[in-house]
Amino acid sequence: MIAIRKGACSTFPARRLDAVLRPVLQSCVMDMRSLLQLEFDRRRTKNPRYSLRAFAYALGTHHSTLSQMLRARRRLTARTIRRFGQRLGLSAPEIRAACVAEHCAAIRRLVSDPRFRADSRWIAVMTGISLDDVNVALHWLLYTRELIMSGPQTWTLSENNDAAPGSPLANHITGS
Repeated sequence: MIAIRKGACSTFPARRLDAVLRPVLQSCVMDMRSLLQLEFDRRRTKNPRYSLRAFAYALGTHHSTLSQMLRARRRLTARTIRRFGQRLGLSAPEIRAACVAEHCAAIRRLVSDPRFRADSRWIAVMTGISLDDVNVALHWLLYTRELIMSGPQTWTLSENNDAAPGSPLANHITGS
């Protein structure tokens, strides 16, 4: 019997991201979808016959689920990000940053919806994110000035999004 540590599979053991992907993670791209796509593309350049099915197997998910996530047809939950992050060899702060970035993106999409209500509980119900995680993401959006609360019921997205949300988040959480 071979002992496999949690988060690894026998065919594709978990490993640290190589020097190619680490700078991308800490730069403006803190999006898990982009990171997954970059890793898949990197593996395909090493082996042109490497398939999405093999990549999904390495991540411990079904190939159709991974395909839907990469095409943004299915959302990435915090649990999925943590599992994929462990399989890709991300550190705990990088995984937390990816979770917060995904929650911020969900809130940004919701704020632009005409049905939007400025209420943390409503946001939590509509996005499926826990109330605590919604509040963390809201605080981050306010800190980076991506979200403006001009009144108790009036929240708008900032017009100036020059500040890359991933970079300050990654630096803030990892302490860089």
